[in-house]
Order: sequence, then structure tokens, then C-alpha cells
Amino acid sequence: MIQIYRYISIYITIMTFSVAVQPKIHFEVGLGFYGPEMKGFDDNIDVPFPNKSLFNRNLLPNFSIFYEFFHNARVGYSSYVSYEYGKANLQESQPVFKRAIRYRMLPIETYFRWRPRIELNFTLAPIWGRGRITMDTKPNDKYEDWNELLNSFGDEDPLSQLGGTDVMINDWFGYSGLIGVRYYLSPRTGIDLKFGFMHNGYKKDKWILQKNKVIGPDLSIKDLPLFTLKYNYALK
Repeated sequence: MIQIYRYISIYITIMTFSVAVQPKIHFEVGLGFYGPEMKGFDDNIDVPFPNKSLFNRNLLPNFSIFYEFFHNARVGYSSYVSYEYGKANLQESQPVFKRAIRYRMLPIETYFRWRPRIELNFTLAPIWGRGRITMDTKPNDKYEDWNELLNSFGDEDPLSQLGGTDVMINDWFGYSGLIGVRYYLSPRTGIDLKFGFMHNGYKKDKWILQKNKVIGPDLSIKDLPLFTLKYNYALK
């Protein structure tokens, strides 16, 4: 009986020590892949947006930071970004458009070790999304260029005044679910592959420009499959 208690005591001590020395803070950098339809940009014949490509439509550079608050659970912050930059046309003096969509997440992740080097994980996260459109143009052409852009989105109410820094912004909320597998290259580093979905509550009539509510582009980002590949580094 004494030996049984001794074994139990040793086991509890080992488990407590192993949990205590597990890395608590994890950093991740990687690429995501998704397939949105951006008709407001791609099918727009009135405004010279950049041509769509794999880099400005489907790739999502991202980073994450996690804190392990329990021996098989983490909470953190993630940011996925889609960029698009236009090129200046000096001969035709056309405005240059820049577009960014950022998906900020607050994930909660649970996991278990299936093998010594293989981890299976499941992630749920609320999303705070933000779309941003800016334009580089001549001061004298500002009103005309911005109104031409809004008209191309279906907004026929012209703007009468603009500020020194003009940017269209749209915020929305959503959620995401991901299932993943992580292969540990070492106790501190690993490669993480996830697949799942994201749901975004984007609405084209919720854009704001200089405190004015305007109509923005048609974006089909409501329900999208999402794949991510990340490099993970853990700190104690």
C-alpha cells in the first residue's frame, strides 16, 4: 500500500513538472489561402483597379501569438491580411488605389498529443474584419476621382467635401472554425497546418468616408473555406 502511494506521488510530481515546463507563449507566422469573389474590383470597368492575381486575391500573410492557460488549451490573437496596391500611371494621370482587408481573430485553441511529435488541434475564433480603400490622386482631381469610384460601386450620391486624408473604412464581425495538425521539429518549433472556414458579416452599404455613409464594392466573403500553413516557435 505504501508503494502504491509512493508511485502515485512520483507520478503526480512528474506530471506537475512536465506541465510547469511546457512553453506558455507561442508565436506563429505563415500564409493562409482562401478564395473570395471581389466583383466590385474585378468587374469594375469604370475604375482602373489592379488585375487580380494569386497574391492579391488568395494569399493571406498572417501572424499569431498564443498563451497556454491550461495544459491543453491556448488563447491568443491572430491577424490575416489581404493587400492590393495599384501602380502609378504618369502618362494618363490616373489615381492609384490601395485596398486592404484585415481579419483579426481572438482564437481559443484546444489540442492533444496524438504522437510524441504530432499534435491535433481545434480552434474557434470571433472575427473583427476591416476593409480599407485609399486613393493617391491630385488635389484638384480629388472630388471627381472619389465620386467616380463611388459611382462605380453603385453610390449615386456625390460627396461635397473631403478632408486632407481620405480613406474608406468598413468594419464587420464574424467567426471562424479550424481543425489542424502540428508536427514538432523540436520541443520549441513546429509546422502547423489548419483547414476550416470563416464567416464574415460584411455589408457593402456600411462603408464610411469622411463620416459619410457610402456604398462600397461587392465582396463575396461571407462563407469561405480557409487553409493555413504556419511556422510555430514557443517560449517558456
